[in-house]
Amino acid sequence: MQQNIKDEQQNKELTEVVTDPVCGMTKPKSEMKEVSVFLGKNYYFCSKEDRELFGAHPDYYVSEEEREKARSI
Repeated sequence: MQQNIKDEQQNKELTEVVTDPVCGMTKPKSEMKEVSVFLGKNYYFCSKEDRELFGAHPDYYVSEEEREKARSI
């Protein structure tokens, strides 16, 4: 039973689609090359350059609503 749950979680991670907040490209999470954490949330990026742009100005890429939501958790 535990193995089935673990397998399901791994399959979800491989197929979960995320959007690069800098370039707007949508891909499976497993294909994203970079990740950054901002306010406790993972953000995924197609390239190192996108991650660096995000890191320099995360407030530009994350809406006020998302920032408030993260702060309230």
